[in-house]
Amino acid sequence: MKKIIYIILALIFAVSCSKSDAPVSNQMEFMFSIGNGATKVTTTGKTATFDIGDAVSLYAVEWDRTEQMPLQVSGNYLNNEKISYNGTNWTSLRTLYWSDNPCDFYALYPYQASFSSIEKQPFSVILDQNTGDGYDKSDLMYAYAENKSRTDGPVAMNFNHIMSKVVVNLVKGENFDGEIPSDAVAHVYSTITDCYVNMTSGSIEKDVFANKNTITMKKISNDKFEAIVVPQNLEKRTPLIEISMGGIAYLLETSLSFRAGYQHTITLTLNTSPDQEMIEISIDPGIQGWN
Repeated sequence: MKKIIYIILALIFAVSCSKSDAPVSNQMEFMFSIGNGATKVTTTGKTATFDIGDAVSLYAVEWDRTEQMPLQVSGNYLNNEKISYNGTNWTSLRTLYWSDNPCDFYALYPYQASFSSIEKQPFSVILDQNTGDGYDKSDLMYAYAENKSRTDGPVAMNFNHIMSKVVVNLVKGENFDGEIPSDAVAHVYSTITDCYVNMTSGSIEKDVFANKNTITMKKISNDKFEAIVVPQNLEKRTPLIEISMGGIAYLLETSLSFRAGYQHTITLTLNTSPDQEMIEISIDPGIQGWN
């Protein structure tokens, strides 16, 4: 079952500081906390709650009485507010207050320093996902809450993965001698790594004019590798996975459709020939909802 990330916006506040002359004593702070089931990829390769220092981009759009208003790059009630996790709570750089009107809320993880477009905001997965925070910072997630008022109580932002995840498991076959080398490295070939995010719908569109690149996968263990990729279809007989170990590189060619919000698992069974010079690779692909 797909797990959902919950960021609960504890909207315990009065009126907007930018649109109201209400006394300071009546103003209450816009506070944040995380609910149950929060999962995201981490540098250890495991799903976990958010880490200290993680931040999201948050927009809020006021309704005009009974009419829903469109999200814009600027001019909204809240514009790309940076909301950061300190280990206990979610806090903003400035104090935020409710509007008198209902609002729609849009959020994106990780935080984007600037937005050039609502329909086509550029984003790129990081090519080296085995170093630093390249893996978890490629894990783009989106949340939306519609027509919420301060009288509704806390607003739950339900984050979902909108990229694809590929997992490669190495399995020793009956004829594989010894252990899988500790120097094993995995790459994803021939994928477009640039895309556009639609902040209104939370959808992803690959950049069809971008070059195809190679992604260095996150090494979870000697026999397991993971990577975040842009949703896309790969053509038949396209070089996809390269496993390098023991000074030899092994290339897997296949076709695959990376779907948004899904994990694609590829199991490679390794069998050593009698002369120890060739490894036969068999592929067992699987797809499931991304936990």
